[in-house]
Amino acid sequence: MPIQPVLIEIPMPIRTPRLLLRPKQAGDGTTTAIAVQETWSELHRWMRWAESMDTLTAERLEIRDRQVMASFLLRESLELIGIEQATGQPVIWTGFHDLDWESRQCATGFWVRKSAHNLGFATEATNAMLRFAFGALGMRRVAISHAAGNEASRRVIEKLGFLPEGVFRDASLLPEGRLADTHHYARLDANGLPPLEVAWGTL
Repeated sequence: MPIQPVLIEIPMPIRTPRLLLRPKQAGDGTTTAIAVQETWSELHRWMRWAESMDTLTAERLEIRDRQVMASFLLRESLELIGIEQATGQPVIWTGFHDLDWESRQCATGFWVRKSAHNLGFATEATNAMLRFAFGALGMRRVAISHAAGNEASRRVIEKLGFLPEGVFRDASLLPEGRLADTHHYARLDANGLPPLEVAWGTL
């Protein structure tokens, strides 16, 4: 019998020493819009979806978040927000996409709000996401990529031991129609990740 993704248990939230990673929920649109405005110069440089701030209002982001909630229930994509436990503020947006439950493969990614840059949240969250993917979700492969020139993302990816798998020329379509090479990486297990205390599910 084929796998029925809607029946797959996804234990939430994920906790690390500094972060609580949880699914998006109603009301997140406003806080996400504030973070997008704060981080606009970086997002507009690297994120295809950050073409125009006019399309990323609190209302439109709330609509998208509620659609994402449905996708989470259907196990089509798993989008999470990382809350800094010390302050209660959202600092990182991450998740799993391109989910293939039959072959147990997926891809991940992240963006960090500007006020939380250079504090190690991307490394901590992605480390936790990898442990969760290979542990709770039983994944066999997790991919990640970055556009050429995005050195901040490259450093996180390499620090976490993803192995390079190739470069696709002009494969990243960026805002304003810019093209950049896409650097692809993957991990096949959680072995060798930097030490990190991670737990998930009801705690």
